[in-house]
Amino acid sequence: MIVCACRSVTLEEIIEAMERHGNDAETIRSITCVGQGCTECLDPACGDVDLPFPYALLNAEAILERS
Repeated sequence: MIVCACRSVTLEEIIEAMERHGNDAETIRSITCVGQGCTECLDPACGDVDLPFPYALLNAEAILERS
């Protein structure tokens, strides 16, 4: 699932970053470069990606809790 089209960041990359560095949104953005292009993916209403960044964080947290 694409979270940031400008930087080609996937949900899997968000999950990996959270596994290594915790769930602080700014840290994850810095590590993955999410939102460093057009910034549309930072808006929960973004329709240009499969899963906007705010929802990607929530999904990643849920996935990590189940593992």
